[in-house]
Amino acid sequence: MNELINLSLPPAALSFLVGNLFAELEPPCDAQIDPEGLMLCGRAPSGKEVMLLIGRDRCTFIGDPEDLEAVRNGKCPNRGCPFG
Repeated sequence: MNELINLSLPPAALSFLVGNLFAELEPPCDAQIDPEGLMLCGRAPSGKEVMLLIGRDRCTFIGDPEDLEAVRNGKCPNRGCPFG
């Protein structure tokens, strides 16, 4: 079940989140949202649809909370950086 979760992350942590949350990006053509910033749409490694709206002082995740938790509580798959 999709949920809307607001986050406030420093740029480095947000970069890590974006890099690991999306297995593939898709054009936001079908999104029914008018963002005030950057909108990323696509699929998580689980295959489920996810959306991330990035504004000046916050970002909003829309998707299955398990996908967000997998990234935030998991380990960096590439090199074990300090953000995962």
